[in-house]
Amino acid sequence: RRYDISCQELHGKLDQDARERRLKSFRSGKCQVLVSTDLAARGIDVEGLPVVFNYDLPRSAADFTHRTGRTGRAGKSGVSVSFVTPKKEAHFGFIEKRELQGETIEREVLPEFALDESTWEIEAAAGQMSVPGAVHSTKGLEHDKIMGGNKGRRKSKKDKLREAAAKAAQESKV
Repeated sequence: RRYDISCQELHGKLDQDARERRLKSFRSGKCQVLVSTDLAARGIDVEGLPVVFNYDLPRSAADFTHRTGRTGRAGKSGVSVSFVTPKKEAHFGFIEKRELQGETIEREVLPEFALDESTWEIEAAAGQMSVPGAVHSTKGLEHDKIMGGNKGRRKSKKDKLREAAAKAAQESKV
């Protein structure tokens, strides 16, 4: 509102009529920015969509393709930006390997969000990273093909082992 940009959200708590009204407003240009949960990862087709931002990576590689594919319809081009934290870098590498047959996606690391050395050492010891500045974690990709346990409802054995390794690394510093 401060910059006179019309923005609306789409989420699962809206009824179908409200969702359709908001989509219609977005398609017509009345609403300039539409923020959506995974609810809209599939099934929304907006012609000429110039950009998609992924603030969080989807769980599956196929959902990543559906989300980012919103920009490149019918020969048109667009941009997709995904915010990837160090903890999700291995999962992002898995998405590249699975959906892009090994092609890498251009990355830009923002220095103001870079990890300090102590954080790096803890995560490296936990198997989440292997080399500072690496495109993706070579150790983590094989180590962590399935993120987050039983569809995110409970921690996997790998998650528990990572936490134990991180704790041990932290305790050995003290």
